[in-house]
Amino acid sequence: MTKPTALMLLAFGLSVAVLACGGSSPPPTSTGADTPTTTASRAVTASPRSSLPVGIACGEERWPVKTLSDQDAAQVNFTPVESSVAELRDLAPPPSLPPSSRIAPTELTVFTLTAQVVEMKLEEDRDIHLVIAEPSGPSARMITEFPDADQCSGAVASAHAAEMRTARAALVAAFGQPSSSQFTHLTGTATLAGVGFFDFLHGQTGVAPNGIELHPVIGFTLLSVGAVPPPPPPTPNAAPETRTGCDPAYPTVCIPSPPPDLDCKDLPYRRFTVLPPDPHRFDGDHDGVGCES
Repeated sequence: MTKPTALMLLAFGLSVAVLACGGSSPPPTSTGADTPTTTASRAVTASPRSSLPVGIACGEERWPVKTLSDQDAAQVNFTPVESSVAELRDLAPPPSLPPSSRIAPTELTVFTLTAQVVEMKLEEDRDIHLVIAEPSGPSARMITEFPDADQCSGAVASAHAAEMRTARAALVAAFGQPSSSQFTHLTGTATLAGVGFFDFLHGQTGVAPNGIELHPVIGFTLLSVGAVPPPPPPTPNAAPETRTGCDPAYPTVCIPSPPPDLDCKDLPYRRFTVLPPDPHRFDGDHDGVGCES
């Protein structure tokens, strides 16, 4: 048997010393940045998916396109193109409507236009359905839609949710919360901006013959409150409060409740009956007669 040399004994002694210190090899060298970078990468990978808003299910047909949450939304050009209700109604309708992709060029374009506001209603899908008309020809109408980007799936996660919320808030500030049971008649003109959209024709109130809409609306500015239209033909024995869109404080004429707040200069009526509480304050001297001069 070979006797251990001094060199072999030295090597054996070093090995025992290392084992006694708790490890057989030194820890890997760290640059000081490896571990934080790995942790950050994992966080970035996981957090966007877990933090995206989801919302509730609101609509169905072409819902991703309606809410700017479809695969083509990033291709929409948000530099507005000036147009009008009449021009948009003249566009050729597409032969088919894909459920989750866009129809170029119309559905890749943001249009801005000035129009008369006609009536609005809160729909079952939580959109505010606003009918607008060509100022020079009010019989030419089309639909614009204001999604609920606070609650509804698709809209809440859209990159343009903030614009949708701002436009909807401006509409509500101008005319109040819409009814969910009937259309509220409106007066005035506004400028709107929204993405072109073709909808299925299914008898919607105010629908254009080609199904064109602004959907979603991403900008709304009330320009003026127009003259209140003449009252509808009277219904025999009808109580004032049953007249659609007419405030019962003005039983002999049809004037909508505020907002907006109207002045006598906005009306075609003079010397009409005013009952309390007179929300528009037409009866300044409280004699029961409004807009006497």
